[in-house]
Amino acid sequence: MYPGGPTKPPTPAEYAVLFVLGSASLIVLGVVAEVFALRLPPEDHERAVALGRFGLIFIGVGIGIALVFWLFRRLTD
Repeated sequence: MYPGGPTKPPTPAEYAVLFVLGSASLIVLGVVAEVFALRLPPEDHERAVALGRFGLIFIGVGIGIALVFWLFRRLTD
C-alpha cells in the first residue's frame, strides 16, 4: 500500500452509499435546473429551454443509475 491510501478494500455497502448519493445528487441538480428554467424571464427563452433539457437529462440519468443499482442488488442478493 502507498502512504495515505486505504488500508482495506471498499465494501459493497460503501459502494452502495456512493451510488445512492450520486443518484440523489443528480436528481436534485436536475430539479434545481428545472426550477431555474421555469423562473427565467421570457426574453431568455433559448437559455430556459437548454437549462430545462439539461435538468431532464440529469433527472433521467439519476433515475437510471438508481434503477440499475436496484436491479443489480435485486439480482445478486
